[in-house]
Amino acid sequence: MASSTGVGEDDMEQRNVEYILLAEFDIDRGAILKHQYPRPTGADDSHLAELMLPDGAHARESDWTMFFLNQRAQDESGKISEGGPPLLYVLNLVRTKHDKEVRRGAIVKAMAVCTRHRFIHIYQATLMLALENYYRAPTEDTLAELYKSANQMDLSCMPRLSRHEITILRFSDDQNMFEERFVRLEAERRQLENLAHETERLEIGQSDSVLTDLAASASEDSGSTTRRGTVSEASASRMRVPSTRNKDRRFFDTEIVYSGVKLPIRVPMTVYPEEIGDFSLIQLLTTFSGSLPAASNSKITHPHLESSGQYTHPIILLMNGLLTQKRIIFLGHGKPAGEVSNYVLSAVALGSGGGGILRGFANRAFPYTNLTNLDTLLSFSGYIAGVTNPAFEEHPEWWDLLCNINTGKITVSPALTMPSGSSTGQGKSQAESLRRSLDSVTLSRNRSFSSRDGKPDKWNNLDTEFIQDLMLAIERHYGEVAIRAKVENYVRRFMSLVPLYEYEHTGMTKLGDPALIAAADKPGVDGYSISPGDKESREREIAFYQSRIDGFIGTQAYHNAVADYQSMQASSFIRGIDIAHMVYCLRNSTNLDVNEVEAIYRRLDEQVVTDEQVTELLASLPQSQGGLQPLAYGFYHPSPAIRLYTVRLFEKIESNQAGARYVRSTNFFHQCAFSNLRHAFAC
Repeated sequence: MASSTGVGEDDMEQRNVEYILLAEFDIDRGAILKHQYPRPTGADDSHLAELMLPDGAHARESDWTMFFLNQRAQDESGKISEGGPPLLYVLNLVRTKHDKEVRRGAIVKAMAVCTRHRFIHIYQATLMLALENYYRAPTEDTLAELYKSANQMDLSCMPRLSRHEITILRFSDDQNMFEERFVRLEAERRQLENLAHETERLEIGQSDSVLTDLAASASEDSGSTTRRGTVSEASASRMRVPSTRNKDRRFFDTEIVYSGVKLPIRVPMTVYPEEIGDFSLIQLLTTFSGSLPAASNSKITHPHLESSGQYTHPIILLMNGLLTQKRIIFLGHGKPAGEVSNYVLSAVALGSGGGGILRGFANRAFPYTNLTNLDTLLSFSGYIAGVTNPAFEEHPEWWDLLCNINTGKITVSPALTMPSGSSTGQGKSQAESLRRSLDSVTLSRNRSFSSRDGKPDKWNNLDTEFIQDLMLAIERHYGEVAIRAKVENYVRRFMSLVPLYEYEHTGMTKLGDPALIAAADKPGVDGYSISPGDKESREREIAFYQSRIDGFIGTQAYHNAVADYQSMQASSFIRGIDIAHMVYCLRNSTNLDVNEVEAIYRRLDEQVVTDEQVTELLASLPQSQGGLQPLAYGFYHPSPAIRLYTVRLFEKIESNQAGARYVRSTNFFHQCAFSNLRHAFAC
């Protein structure tokens, strides 16, 4: 749903760093903000100083914190006002140096960079050097040097990838995906450098016509080698730089030169809109996946949060809280503020579907905050905050969910009111009736969790399958990208049900095409997204998520999803068909007849023509999930028409730069079938 690119145009065109901040602790005045370079941020100085010097910072040699600037609370309609300054991400390093000659025996200073880049962790090494320099030379010149060095970091050769290209690269088995884009930009850069070197060698009195000729020559050489065929061997060798091979193109390599030191920087190319910094979603999942709390017969379950009543898994409880925009606090008493911040950033990625399905979580996230920011915090209807002060735990009226990092327990606030006017939130009795409607396995408290390894048994609900899949993947040491992909698929599945629920209850929806939704129950291949083809299964799935959907509708993420869907419809290159639904049918359906399969391949062949349309199709076929495997089945179909459509589709894919790598990555038998059938149809 989220439409922003991983490395957006704003990121490329704006300054790398907007502000440099310096705060220190004064024994008489407390936390003070001493410098803001090159100009004030517009935020309250005392507020910034408190955030930069977290609780307990004096007890540690160093700590990292994160916070955001220019966050905007929702209005009464649940929407965010348009315009205003952009959201800035702040990475802060606080360091304590012990000195017996000063009062209290320590000097505490903090330095922060404010940037629009979501990959803010790339500035860590530079920030460490700069703060060390500031201890030696505590002047604004140190901040100015850091500001200049960070903004001189060269990102001109970093390709601007579309959302579909980011998805392809993110889940690609080929680390050289889009290599051609990088090489072309690097070649253009070398041409400009060569031109600059030649210009420097010109004599001062040389005429402007010589400069014009050189520029025209350089332009022709870089534009079309086939037109002239005069690219020199030296120039060609420079264009074929060996170091470009074997590079992991999921990162862009550059450097920051600070204080005479070259610091290598790896900018991630596959960042989703709600992925901020370098966090561990696996750490969040393992911390809060322990045993469930003891059940209480007198406890009334909250329909938005406890979708399986007293047996709701803690991670699902957290997911429900994120999707229904509840106030969530991560408490880490005695923990470093940087560790608490990582849990908040992980929760943002969890609720947004691995960072790529929903938007709006980052705007209401406070990776680190304290009591001085309480009024701002409570002005947000559904914040996600990280704190280290245990006083928050004593005030359940401040939060709806409290996630205690030290104990791994998630607590629902006793002050949380039941949703009013909800057609589905009827408390415990309604939740019990929904669970009884699932008729495979009965819920048993004794079977809820295995006492041996803490893993859930096979409950009869969709959430359990998701949790089991996640925990099994973590046990098998799957990487962060794989875990986030599973979360992404789970949230995408949920989002496919929201428009179906809206259409069934109101006859309309802003999150889908009503015509495709209506066609889902009719014979044929038209349908909506990844909803099951079985009407009974779909109704059961909607019934299970009914309370969560009710809580989700009207949230900030919901309004953003509506805007993103409309934007996506306007900018989509493939129209009239639902690619995700057709891919789902080819991958999972076993009861399609010949006519339905032929209709899918025919419509794909008709709709996928241009290079942009091929890229959009490939984004629905990530290599980590088999790539072109669902389409390749058409090579072996008894129908000649289906085999022909498959060959034509693969030929279009092969003509695309990324698609050619997809085709080469298919197994040997698919490649042989493609080659043989293409030759046969050509004859």
